Amino acid sequence: MHDTQPLATRLKALVEEAAATWPSLPLLTGVAAGTLDTAIFRHYLEQDYLYLRYYARLFSRLAAFSPDEDLEHSVRLAYGIFAVELDRHIENSGPFECDFDSATPSRETAAYMDFYDSLAHDRDATLVAMLPCLYGYTVALSRVRVEDRESPYAAWVDVYSSGDYADMIDRHCAMIDRSGIDPDLARNVLDRGLQLEIEFWNQLPAHLEAAS
Repeated sequence: MHDTQPLATRLKALVEEAAATWPSLPLLTGVAAGTLDTAIFRHYLEQDYLYLRYYARLFSRLAAFSPDEDLEHSVRLAYGIFAVELDRHIENSGPFECDFDSATPSRETAAYMDFYDSLAHDRDATLVAMLPCLYGYTVALSRVRVEDRESPYAAWVDVYSSGDYADMIDRHCAMIDRSGIDPDLARNVLDRGLQLEIEFWNQLPAHLEAAS
């Protein structure tokens, strides 16, 4: 993966190309139309809650291995997930009666976490691995148009398509560009992250998975 553009710019372009297709995934087409089985969305929100908590650990891990110029940013993000993002997630999940206390990682969520754990001692690769979620989530939801603005799905889409995360994404990409990671390794890590991100979007509650 050799080009004159900065590495993060090239990786972002790959994520954007992939994530632009995600609105056609079953979960997001159902969200847009307001026809998604609430049990599927409840399961997704519970798994996303577990994933967010794990994401705080990821930023804490990044902080532990960060150079001085990135230390405060990573610490603030880890804290921000607990202080802001999880509360926001719980608030927006209100209409779906989620049981966050009893949620346990699904096969797809566990696989995603295992992937990050396999990179635990490689800060540079971890930065790249996070990009499909960090950037792809915003790209995908910015392309979802909820038909019924009174739908309980509308507020959730609005939060994550608002552009509030642009600065965080830019800072993250700057860290990738300073990392010195091998471009070919970065591409391999990114591809695996994109695959796991799609599997995360497509997961089903156990009772529906067994019936399919």
